[in-house]
Amino acid sequence: MDGHLMLNALLPDLVVVAGLFLCLGADYILLRGRDVAERHRLISRIASWTLICGLLAGLLGSRDPQLLQLQIGDGQLVITPVRLLFKLTAFLLALVVVELIPTRPATSGHVSEQYALLLLSALGVGFLATSHHLLVSFVALELLSLCLYALTALDMGRRAGAEAALKYFAIGGLSSAFLLVGISYLYGVTGQLNLGKVSAYIHTLQHLPPLLGVAFLFLLVGVGFKLAIVPFHLWAPDVYQNAPTAVAAWIATGSKLGSTVLLLGLMLPGFDAPNAYSPVSRLLSSGLAVLALISMLVGNLGAMRQGNLKRLLAYGGVASAGYLLVGMVAFSDASRVAVLFYVLTYALASMGAFAVVALVSDQLGRDAEIDDFRGCWKSMPGIAALFLIFVLSLASIPPLSGFIGKFGLFFAALQPPPVPEEGFGGWSWLVAVALIMSVVGLYYYLKVLRAFLVTGEPALPPVRVGTNAWVVLVMLAVLVVALGLWPEPLLEWLR
Repeated sequence: MDGHLMLNALLPDLVVVAGLFLCLGADYILLRGRDVAERHRLISRIASWTLICGLLAGLLGSRDPQLLQLQIGDGQLVITPVRLLFKLTAFLLALVVVELIPTRPATSGHVSEQYALLLLSALGVGFLATSHHLLVSFVALELLSLCLYALTALDMGRRAGAEAALKYFAIGGLSSAFLLVGISYLYGVTGQLNLGKVSAYIHTLQHLPPLLGVAFLFLLVGVGFKLAIVPFHLWAPDVYQNAPTAVAAWIATGSKLGSTVLLLGLMLPGFDAPNAYSPVSRLLSSGLAVLALISMLVGNLGAMRQGNLKRLLAYGGVASAGYLLVGMVAFSDASRVAVLFYVLTYALASMGAFAVVALVSDQLGRDAEIDDFRGCWKSMPGIAALFLIFVLSLASIPPLSGFIGKFGLFFAALQPPPVPEEGFGGWSWLVAVALIMSVVGLYYYLKVLRAFLVTGEPALPPVRVGTNAWVVLVMLAVLVVALGLWPEPLLEWLR
């Protein structure tokens, strides 16, 4: 193995590790006696530049064709154009979160710890994106999860936040146990930890052993928690509502990016099956279809009843996980690309929506209700216009990227298999339910926009938005619009 090539592959991660320790060292040694707001300002600059340097290192590495075909060990580190894109997207989203943390009034002396945990969790997402090995993926997922538990509870001044973090930790620990048991059962059946070799071995079996079905059931429980798939979603509304808004934004986007890559890897036996009617394909697609159906129903119907904006976004995230599974059930190359495109565009729009909520609602000092945002178009027209773009993308309104992403999912699910089989009617019924639920989703997203753009006099005074926050908001809005108008380059990259 070329040491120089391996160093280039790990350079973005090494930069983030160095920045993590720099944040802690600067705060503990140089800034400990200073004002909390000043410490936030200085440490956030270190964290921002760390992520920018990590992004630049990754972009420079992408110019090396050898690096984009790198595989180290038994799948412990795999670099491809798609995997590198997801790692760099995670760093970009973490950069947005860094700019949002200082907008919240300082209620805790834990300054550098917030940024260090955020950088560490970004590393976890990056390792999830570049791993094709069950144990490494599990360790990366736990690294991400433990950081998210701590970030949720770090604001010691809010009892509700501590309770939400405890619920998050308890359910998350249980889901990790299910995931690890599923991995052990899968290893017991196949004798492999490399996901590609696991898939190849399964397709050599004449009959699927019952233990394999149990293994995939446990794996779906473990990953279903991370993606907030029903019935493993009960933590999401409370955590989104009571965590600092910047942390909720990271949970809704960064965690979903990494977990989606892991789920695609675990479902590799379905994608590699010779046809849609093989036993393993039927087993996996049936389970995913049931989870997709109940996630869309519970997510959309639950969101309709919410008055709290962050809880509404949480239930919207549950519904989006259902749509993602709709695209995955077909187990085709088109469905794989559609899932990747959808989760990327959803993450951008969701991060933008949470960013606006963070800038506005964290000034209230309490939970923000939808009515608190009425008349924002009068007092904050720029913020309202950006929020309009993000929410319309989440509602899948053309020509924004959310529409292209959801259209791709439904189109992939409707594609007939290459060799039709009698008795299999396809997934048109599931797409029909998804279309109905999309109309329901349009209702509650328009309810939010009605408060922002139509209703009455402003309920909040104008909020001062810093230059950096404006830059990241406009950048996210431009990406959401551009990927809706011109999605071909990203789709080609994902293929």
